[in-house]
Amino acid sequence: MRRAVIALSGGVDSAVAAVLMQDAGYDLIGVTMRLWPKSRCCDEKDIEDAAELCAQLGIPYQVLDYRERFRTEIVDPFIAAYEEGRTPNPCTRCNQVLKFSALWQEAQTLGAEYLATGHYVRQIGAAEPQIWRGVDERKDQSYFLYAIERELLPRLLFPLGDLRKEEVRAIAQERGLPIAGKQESQDICFVAGDYRSFLREQGVAGRPGEIVDMQGEVLGTHDGIINFTVGQRRGIGGGSSVPLYVVAVDAEHDQIRVGPAEQLFQDQLQIRDCNWLVDWQAGREEHVVVKLRYAASAVPATLRVQTNACASLHLDTAQRAITPGQAAVCYQNEQLLGGGIIAELGNSANSASE
Repeated sequence: MRRAVIALSGGVDSAVAAVLMQDAGYDLIGVTMRLWPKSRCCDEKDIEDAAELCAQLGIPYQVLDYRERFRTEIVDPFIAAYEEGRTPNPCTRCNQVLKFSALWQEAQTLGAEYLATGHYVRQIGAAEPQIWRGVDERKDQSYFLYAIERELLPRLLFPLGDLRKEEVRAIAQERGLPIAGKQESQDICFVAGDYRSFLREQGVAGRPGEIVDMQGEVLGTHDGIINFTVGQRRGIGGGSSVPLYVVAVDAEHDQIRVGPAEQLFQDQLQIRDCNWLVDWQAGREEHVVVKLRYAASAVPATLRVQTNACASLHLDTAQRAITPGQAAVCYQNEQLLGGGIIAELGNSANSASE
């Protein structure tokens, strides 16, 4: 019998994934990561729910203490990104470092051949597996998986990829799972409320600086760049004949650069720390669609792979409020290709019209 570790968050998705794996004949071991004292994912209640599920299914269960690793590898980089003027998405890094890489190491020590999760993505092919978007477009989570190691793909299983959320809940109810009606967590699991309050709780003190327009004229002052992100209007102050928005955050000079709405549109960007799930060499050019945020629609673009770690994207149509620190994730049709972290922006669409 094939042995697999199933990652359990205490929610309905991973619970149904476990049921489907068991129905398919896998010898399962359930594991949950303990991550953060006050979290909306894998907290103490979630651990209790996962333990109850495993007891119901008759499978062994372990709780893995990843609190120290979560702090150093996820929370600390999250804080550092805001201090550097970027707006991070810690969920992509958590999936890369903990939910897949670290859990696969645990799975191997438990003698497992596979690691299964409740992500809404599809795996296509056996010899050289590809990750495709989940059938349920509303729940598709492929964006968060762009950074996982390509070498892991043959060892990963995603039982929910062909299902819609309502089908998953129906299975949970039919099988009498204790968490069938449990609500799912949203947003960043370790931030309860506004991220600025979280940063202050962690001892991050913003340095005051200037608010300037795109010509460098000082319009006012601010109490810390951590309080601003690209596209923001609140907190800039008045006195302008047109609404002003944050166009850029300059951490080196502690400046917030602001401008009218049209200056938020960009059509060129550089991405760093890239990870590709396909065999691409430097110099490769491809037409792709790219998501610039998890909740954003994918837009057409030309991707140029510069090195394994760096690439550029030229968007067919300029997009509003592209934000350094977020992930730019590329697809062709339904296939996840990979992506990277937005590092620098260009604005050829605007400059061409000046």
